[in-house]
Amino acid sequence: MAKINFFLKEPQKDSTIIYMSYNYSYQRIKVSTGIKIPTQQWITNSQRVNYDFHQATEINRKLDKMRQVLESLILKYKEQGIIPTGKKLKEEFVNMKGVPAKSRSKMTFWDHFFDFVEYKIQEVKSPDGYRYCLWRYLLAVEKKMGVKLTFSVVGDINSGFAEAWSEYLTYEASNNRGEEGLSVSTIGKQNKNLKVFLNWCFDRNITERFSLKAYPTMMEDTDKVYLTEDELNRLEAVKVETDEERNVLDLFLIACETGLRFSDFKCIDPEDIVGGTLHVRPMKTRGKRMNNKIIIPISDRVQVILNRYNHQLPQVRSNCSTEFNKVLRKLCQRAGLDDLIVNYKMIAGKERKQVKKKFEEISSHTGRRTFCTLKFLKGMPAQAIMKFSGHTTERNFLRYLRLDAVVTAEKYKDFF
Repeated sequence: MAKINFFLKEPQKDSTIIYMSYNYSYQRIKVSTGIKIPTQQWITNSQRVNYDFHQATEINRKLDKMRQVLESLILKYKEQGIIPTGKKLKEEFVNMKGVPAKSRSKMTFWDHFFDFVEYKIQEVKSPDGYRYCLWRYLLAVEKKMGVKLTFSVVGDINSGFAEAWSEYLTYEASNNRGEEGLSVSTIGKQNKNLKVFLNWCFDRNITERFSLKAYPTMMEDTDKVYLTEDELNRLEAVKVETDEERNVLDLFLIACETGLRFSDFKCIDPEDIVGGTLHVRPMKTRGKRMNNKIIIPISDRVQVILNRYNHQLPQVRSNCSTEFNKVLRKLCQRAGLDDLIVNYKMIAGKERKQVKKKFEEISSHTGRRTFCTLKFLKGMPAQAIMKFSGHTTERNFLRYLRLDAVVTAEKYKDFF
């Protein structure tokens, strides 16, 4: 197939036009798409607009359509045994690039994928796993196979897609440290994302159903951390240097006392506080169950924090937890939470030993895990904790309990 590229006309400027080019027989055509975007929204490697940009889906579809128009022209001339001049090819393309959009029956695998991404942007709080990771990995496997992805290719057990997908994620895809090869849990997450997309297509009769057994949702049992009561006290007493640090610390302590996720504790409103309880409808399950309200008793520690802000808790600076975690880890380091944590992970098919200081492993989600674990160690029944944490299955709940050997031996020594 023709090698067609998209690029920015003037990448040094704040905004610029997207151009398309095609090289053949020592000739090159270069033509404006007529689409202008903010320069920072362009992804050079994939030659597409960043999906954070509000018009990204529409623009990327237009680029795909223009590519298809040019490819059809090139194919027509090849079949006729004609090598057109660059001027002729360019003129004909300009006349054709406004052709009507394809009907659904002619939509490609990628057309449906971008529709799916657009749907997810509206449906979920954090669609990046689909619009960045899954998209990038599928593109890489398509290139690796040298075949345009279709539902037939993905669904045919003899096409080699499942093997190429697994091999690429296991040995070639870059992890967050820039190393080649993803962990077992990350591969499992990408398999899950792929199945979400395919099931979305199945449910809309876009393609006939096929087996998804080749894409298991795997999970590695890693020792995610929780804070002990002593560590919570040390963190609570740490010296804060800015208002942002004060806000992050207080919100994290609320997470440790309530078991709320980042998406929930960052937007507690005064009306959510009823008497001595906190009434929350978890963001993750909102709309999926008719009655998903959770009522959590307000602890002494939470009451002190609420009084500090007159029940109007501070807002985090960003909807993304990344910035929150940076500040939190700085506070945990200052509190001396620096015990060594040893983990073993399968990366690129090999077991690797990772040694980190505890504060490096702490995140906003550590609060939820701390809540579940400490309440269990204090003797609260698992079913009762699940009422507060919102877990619907004991299997998922038990994953949150991090009972290290010393604490477990101390708690249950009377059984021996």
